[in-house]
Formats: sequence, structure tokens, C-alpha cells
Amino acid sequence: MKKTLLIILSLSLVLTACKNEKTNKEENIISPDSMDNQSQVTHTKEGDAEKFQVTIYDYFDTVTTFTAYNNSQEEFEKYKNIVEKEMGYYHKLFNSYDSFEGVNNFYTINQKAGKEPVKVDKAVIDLIKVGQKWYKETDGKINIGAGSLLGIWNKFRDDANANPEKAKLPSKTELEKASQNMDINAIEVNEKDSTVYINKKDVQIDIGAIGKGYATELIKQDLIKAGLKNGILSVGGDVAIIGDNPTRDKKKFAIAVQDPDLSKEDFSSVVYVTNTSVVTSGDYQRYFEINGRKYHHIIDIDTLEPSTKYKSVTVIMDDIGQADALSTALFVEDRDKGEELAKKYKAQVFWIATDGKEYKTPGYEKLEKK
Repeated sequence: MKKTLLIILSLSLVLTACKNEKTNKEENIISPDSMDNQSQVTHTKEGDAEKFQVTIYDYFDTVTTFTAYNNSQEEFEKYKNIVEKEMGYYHKLFNSYDSFEGVNNFYTINQKAGKEPVKVDKAVIDLIKVGQKWYKETDGKINIGAGSLLGIWNKFRDDANANPEKAKLPSKTELEKASQNMDINAIEVNEKDSTVYINKKDVQIDIGAIGKGYATELIKQDLIKAGLKNGILSVGGDVAIIGDNPTRDKKKFAIAVQDPDLSKEDFSSVVYVTNTSVVTSGDYQRYFEINGRKYHHIIDIDTLEPSTKYKSVTVIMDDIGQADALSTALFVEDRDKGEELAKKYKAQVFWIATDGKEYKTPGYEKLEKK
């Protein structure tokens, strides 16, 4: 999937992909290496609050951390079961690269491209419609029909990480050929029959820019419906905050954003938030290197290569599905267009450009104040 950030949930929260342990005592911000690499439920008492936490490693090719403030472990287990069940469901359903017995997912649709329609769950159709919306909103920058192009970069990145000394880049000819098969209009949805059909055999769907965040929002809403008042669901760096922090006087969670230069010991930003979501897209999350240059996973459809505009883009808004898509869109958009999108969606945004310059919406700066 799109991001591999880890989230640390202690008295506050860290949004970071850092590998070096760091602690900010004033804010009580702790790095990922301070976490136990185990999946069992942990229980701690913080003041009058009972905090339960579990880390899950099985879904969306990333780490999920679920934390809730409950009265008992029995109550926590109810919510944990919702997370695990639905994470497993959406992991299979929204998968573009793997097949699962008895599941018609995006991989199934891609395999049947140019052959026949595939009957799917409503959630698949709903996600495609979200992808079509973002295609229009971003003038094609987010294109779920670009799977042929994105698949090439995924393969070269996987090969490079498996065998770094033999790392190489796809040829321009190969990329340009794939770019001829990025037709989102080839994806036909029949809501009456609940089918999806790709009418061109070389067009492939990739929902990496929107799928994980969209699934996280669905799970968050189900947790709220089930009665959860205070908690955090972090899926590979997509952070959904439910309610507020009962362990703090001002009821806010402190969320730290990793500096893209991982050699630095300071975070780029700390925000204080409640009942919202925080998502970061960065060039340091999934990449391979050749001759000292990073080739990351966020591809600019216009250049057919990894975007070079920013090192990191952080988006704060209530709907984590929209925040996930917007963080990718803003990573590849010029800042003027990005600011327009941020204003339209009432999102607070923090950009770090490739030259190190930082840009923030006024609302984001306000969230950095305690």
C-alpha cells in the first residue's frame, strides 16, 4: 500500500518512519523503536484512564495500531474484534496484487480485463466511484486506472530492495508504453448488476492512493457506531482519532511528524488535535536508491516518474479517506493548485519541499500551539 509509517501511542502520539529512538520528555513523544514488537493486548493506567492497545501486522502490508480508553478489557475486546475483522475483510477486498479464495477483489477485476465483468461487493464499487471523483478533482493526478504504470515501478522497487546491487530503472520506452494504458474511462461500473468490467485488456486498476485511508474511515465509523468514545486507529501512518485524550488536561493528542531527513533527531512538527485524522505522504517511506538518488513510490502521472516537488506532505482533516487521497494529490500537485484543493476541502496542510522550505496553511500553524 501507499505508506509505511509507524504510529506510536503512549501518552501522546508519534507520526514517524524514523528508525532511531528519540524521546521528547516535554511532550512525551516516543519513537517507533520504543514499541514492543508483539501483537498482544497491552493495558496501562494513565491517571483515571484505562488504556488498552494492540498492534496488528497482518493487513495492508503495514502495521496497524489500535488504542482505546475503555473501562475493561472485555469492552476493549469488542472494539478490537471489529478492527481485526474489518481489517481482514478490506485487506482482501481492496487488494490489487493478490487473490483470495472466494473473494472477487481488484486483482480479480484486473485479471478479467478485456474478458468479462466481475461481480463484486458494493464496497468495491463505492471505492471506484471515490477514485473517479478524485480523478476529476486532481485533473487526472490521481488515476486508479494507472495500474499498468504503477505496477512497473512497484516491480522495480521490489527487485531493487531484494537485490540492491542490481537495482535499475525502468526504461523510458517501457514507461511510455504503460502510459498508453491509463484509461480510467475503461473501467465500467454496473451498479444494478453489481459488476465491474475493464473494457481494455491492458488497463489495470491500482487503488493504492485511496484504498487504505478509505478502509480506515469505514472502520472508524463502525467503531463509533459500536460506542467507542476515545481511541486512535493507526493504519500504516493513516491516523484516525476518535474523541479526545482523557489523559491530558486540554484533552488533546500530541502528534509528531517525522522530518523527511531521517538523520535529523528533531521532528518537523508537532500538532495538538482531537477527533480528526492526520496523514503524511513522504519520499522516505517506500523507495529504492540508485547512485545515491531515491526513487520513491508516489508517481507523478505527468512525468511517469516519482514526483520531485516535495519530501513530505501532511494533511489534517476529519475524514481520513479524504485526507489519504489529498495527501497524495498534494504531493504531486504544484503548491498553488494544492492550496486551492486544501481550501476546498477545509484541510490543514504542511508541505516540505525538496529544497527544504516549509509551507503551512494558517490553520495548521494554529494546531501546533498547545
